[in-house]
Amino acid sequence: MGKKLEGNGLFESSRMMLPEHKAQFAAKQKETGHRQRPLLDDQALEQYALLLLESTERQTDVVICVFDPVRDETVQGRVVKIDFTLRRVKVACAGETVSIRFADIVNVTRG
Repeated sequence: MGKKLEGNGLFESSRMMLPEHKAQFAAKQKETGHRQRPLLDDQALEQYALLLLESTERQTDVVICVFDPVRDETVQGRVVKIDFTLRRVKVACAGETVSIRFADIVNVTRG
């Protein structure tokens, strides 16, 4: 009980948002131009995984669309490594290696 009263413990243990606050927060996010992350279906995810594996095996380029709350970014290059433990894809493009989280991938096409 003593731990709850130390520092900011009282408020840390009681996190709750009223529906009015949620609506106000969503309106503020929309006003600043932030978008929600799209939900991808299983078929699309499987197709993206196959294209990433193909790029790794055949050393071909892919174009990966990466989610950003304001504006999506594209990365074009060759997949160097798919790390399943860290859930990341490493792509070699323009002399550097870029690490992309699985959750941030919105679209994958052949380059």
